[in-house]
Amino acid sequence: MRSRLPRGMEFPNEGFVQQAIEAHFNQLGFEVEPATHADLVVAHPQTGERWIVEAKGKTASVGLDFNTGIGQIVQRMLDRGDNYGLAVPEIPQFVTQCRRIPAWVRQALGLHWLLVDRSGTVRRCSPDKEV
Repeated sequence: MRSRLPRGMEFPNEGFVQQAIEAHFNQLGFEVEPATHADLVVAHPQTGERWIVEAKGKTASVGLDFNTGIGQIVQRMLDRGDNYGLAVPEIPQFVTQCRRIPAWVRQALGLHWLLVDRSGTVRRCSPDKEV
């Protein structure tokens, strides 16, 4: 697990989202890759499956933060074989933002949504699924 968790540890803050996605991938047997610019990079030691994830939490500027997260994850898309995701709290403000991205764009980018609920459960929405 990463030792630096930003912006509050309560739902729906970024620290909560970050901790939830780390726990989610840890439970699935993924290992964190250290020293990266992304919020979370994990790889599965047996399958080689790799995820690069940016995490955002609720602030006064949800739309701006969401757009920043999209830009950050797009800049990290260096390998077509990796999985890319934007992790956000599952609250109406972020769900609305997710729905504004056309399905064909998400499919072209291979962009997953990782929605974190109040209990810390992560719901993965693949690029071909609506929120």
